[in-house]
Amino acid sequence: MEKVEKHEYLINGETMVILPHYNEHGHLYSLVSELGQDLVVAQKPMEIINNSCLYYGSSYQGRVEGASHLTKYNRMVPIVVCNRSGIYFFPTQSPKSEACIWFAHEYIKEILSVTAESSSVVLRNKTTVPVQISRAAMESKVNRAAQYRHLMSLQQREMERPLSEMMNLEQAFIMETTGAYSFNEHNPHV
Repeated sequence: MEKVEKHEYLINGETMVILPHYNEHGHLYSLVSELGQDLVVAQKPMEIINNSCLYYGSSYQGRVEGASHLTKYNRMVPIVVCNRSGIYFFPTQSPKSEACIWFAHEYIKEILSVTAESSSVVLRNKTTVPVQISRAAMESKVNRAAQYRHLMSLQQREMERPLSEMMNLEQAFIMETTGAYSFNEHNPHV
């Protein structure tokens, strides 16, 4: 597959993985694999992650803090890049490392063991990405991302529940009487 070159990139629903890529001059760029194409982007992987988080309404640090709060994970946490579109990514190692690879959780199909210290990630389009971590460690990262997605989904469903399901409506009437508020459980008109 021919690689398209771009100066900037924003993560979208077809972004499967962001890998570090050094150009012919030794500058760190990104190799982005989408469902139908590969792109060489003149930005570091963390620049793409940061800019995409900002584009979708939060800072990267805010995404990390939110995920850490919800999951209680403190290191290499999965993040939601765009909540509305359900785009979740996770790092293979410290995001500060130039060797860090970022995977979109929804595109992981299978993880194959290569050696005791390396594995190969099979994406939904059958592309394979070699990673320098064990199969067990990679599966743990995928499972942490799945747990985070699940917790976010539970929160979303909780927020979408009708108010009437969350409280007894007979107790919800607040009536203003002489400038003060009072609750009257039996007669909402008093």
